[in-house]
Amino acid sequence: MRREQSKLYQKLVTASLATSLALTAVSTAAYAEVSTGAKSQVTGSSVNASELVPVRTVAEALGALIEWDEKARAAKVTKGSTVLILKIGEKRATLDGATIDVGQIVQSVNGNMYVPLGFINQTLTSHIGWDNKQNKMIIAADDYAAFASSFLKELNQGNMDEAVTYFGPGLKQKLPPELLKKIWLGPQYFGHLKQQISSQVDKNAVHTNVTLKYAAEKTQVPVEIIIRFDKNGLIDDFYIPPILPSVTFNKPLYDNPTNYEEKEVVIGDGEFALPGTLTMPIGEGSFPVVVLVQGSGPHDRDSTIGAVKPFRDLAVGLANEKIAVLRYEKVTREHNLKVALNPKFTVKNETVDDAIRAVEFLKGVKGINPKKIFVAGHSQGGYTIPMMINEDKNHDVAGTIVLAGPSEKFPDAIVNQSEELLKRLKSLRKPTDVAEQSMVMWSNIAKYVNDPEYSIDNLPKEFPIPQQAYWFFEQRNYNPAEVAKNQKGPMLVLQGDNDWQVPIAQFENWKRSLQNRQDVTYKTYPKVTHLLTEYDGVSTGTDYYQPSNVPLVIIKDIANWVKNFVL
Repeated sequence: MRREQSKLYQKLVTASLATSLALTAVSTAAYAEVSTGAKSQVTGSSVNASELVPVRTVAEALGALIEWDEKARAAKVTKGSTVLILKIGEKRATLDGATIDVGQIVQSVNGNMYVPLGFINQTLTSHIGWDNKQNKMIIAADDYAAFASSFLKELNQGNMDEAVTYFGPGLKQKLPPELLKKIWLGPQYFGHLKQQISSQVDKNAVHTNVTLKYAAEKTQVPVEIIIRFDKNGLIDDFYIPPILPSVTFNKPLYDNPTNYEEKEVVIGDGEFALPGTLTMPIGEGSFPVVVLVQGSGPHDRDSTIGAVKPFRDLAVGLANEKIAVLRYEKVTREHNLKVALNPKFTVKNETVDDAIRAVEFLKGVKGINPKKIFVAGHSQGGYTIPMMINEDKNHDVAGTIVLAGPSEKFPDAIVNQSEELLKRLKSLRKPTDVAEQSMVMWSNIAKYVNDPEYSIDNLPKEFPIPQQAYWFFEQRNYNPAEVAKNQKGPMLVLQGDNDWQVPIAQFENWKRSLQNRQDVTYKTYPKVTHLLTEYDGVSTGTDYYQPSNVPLVIIKDIANWVKNFVL
């Protein structure tokens, strides 16, 4: 539910919205001008690694922090764990405490420090060149970390005209410089970025992702920013995860890699295609399969929250039972920025459409039984299960599973959620100020959404979350339990008694509303929280940061229900 982005987390979140020194010649054929962001071919002679380049210009573009000591005539360059100290007039420098040869004397030209290009590439692990005619840095087409760092430098310095040149055509059209300036809230939330702490490049089936971590002036913990590149090496999206405590995930004891294999897949196509993971049991067969659909918020394919990865647990656990599982990055995470730029984004766009695309994809996968495709929705994903059934025009979904899903209208469900959290905190004698503020906000949202004076064509100007007003009003008449009354098809409803985000009253409402249906199975679990893990205390959300796994009993119950399905 959207409470997963609530003020409980905002209290923890600072942002709403990371050899040899051989001087050899490097070809410019695979380089691009950083000033345009485009990875086009650069013609001309080879860029010589002995070419002297300005340290500040190059190092800052690569995410480094430069500190100048006027008395010593020295510069301290810090990037990640690398600390480089250079002195004007010296041929030797200090790299992480060790003395190294620069290759040439460090020079000062018009007040700027210059060193050989090859030395910079070796010490800062970059793959850049220098266009001496235009006095511009160029970046190798495959140096995604350098491109991402250079893009963030432009954002950090407020150079929005330069920043948008890094975008692919689609994003450039949607996000002109003036709009980028409005949505870049870094200075407001975490201040200016300082030195880069780390960079990591990984690829999925849709994007090449660069995850950069920076120290920032307004926060004591690193700011993480994920830059997503398209197939042409241009920026397609970027995302700033909330700043949360660092935790460790523990694999469950039932994770047996010899029982399954996983492969990267793509769900859908076009600008909102999603990367996913298909977990297939080992062996030949026509396996049943479960599609996992996340709750609200920009979740990854594992539905990671804190130290818990419930979707990964379900995937490896069900694989032991010879059941395949498909999970994928949520559109609000993989295409976070593009989604935010759509003023008429709906819950159907957020959750339902991709689930239907996933079902369609699975129909053509070898080893999958197309008549045994099940959809399991967690939290908001469960709330939208009746929507999915209505959208399943070809009746490809064999059955559905509601995992801690709200059963009433969304505004009423979030008020119910806030009340439950407040009650639990009071019972534990815990501070309630944040929960009380949240309660006021959600109550105001419910008041507006339930007011017949307003509609999607007449949104209230005072709505507490203006950018999400359309999202709320578009679905205000949707009541999942009422819709499900008139549907058919096997349904399994699972709920934890220790769930404050979707309290047990929501489960009871499912039972009460669907009492005339004979194809629905219900199960509850005494200690289970909203994340489908067990907790001995009273869950209030802080327990999400303790490593825990989906208990085997839940996996067994799902597996038995799927296996007992009769065509």
